[in-house]
Amino acid sequence: MRILITLLLFISAIAFGQENSGIDITNSEQTLVGNWEFVKTLDQNGKEIKKITLDRNTPDGKPMTLNANGPDVIIKPDGTYTKIFTPENSDNGVWRIKSPNEIEYEMIIPENSRQGQMIIQTQKFFPDKKWRKDEKGNFLDASTDRIIELTESEMKVEYEKDYILVYKKTAE
Repeated sequence: MRILITLLLFISAIAFGQENSGIDITNSEQTLVGNWEFVKTLDQNGKEIKKITLDRNTPDGKPMTLNANGPDVIIKPDGTYTKIFTPENSDNGVWRIKSPNEIEYEMIIPENSRQGQMIIQTQKFFPDKKWRKDEKGNFLDASTDRIIELTESEMKVEYEKDYILVYKKTAE
């Protein structure tokens, strides 16, 4: 009897302890590929918001507040991507499906770019911080997006666990 109760508790913990958005994007590459335009950010109640307050403080001790907007994202069939934050600021790299509901983006930062030079300078001050590099000497920086919903025309992405970024697919 004890074994049966222990087994049931164990199975219940596994079944209810898993975080799963209920979607599986592993066979959805064709749906993922395309131009995704940022539409809005939602809070936990589904209400559109314009500002996000993070659980981190600025150097002067004030709560960190960000504009609640995301980049436009271009996911290409060749495994590359571009995230466009402003007309002058974008990230490029490679993407892959990491799990049934996650995409990993690996940004490629050229060593001779302004950001690459900042990394080199930072490494001088923090020699224990090692950046990964590709075969060409570019720095690599990975991030993961958790997909909550994906259709042919809309994608919802978790942001900072309390928010959802909503995207619509546009013509290429």
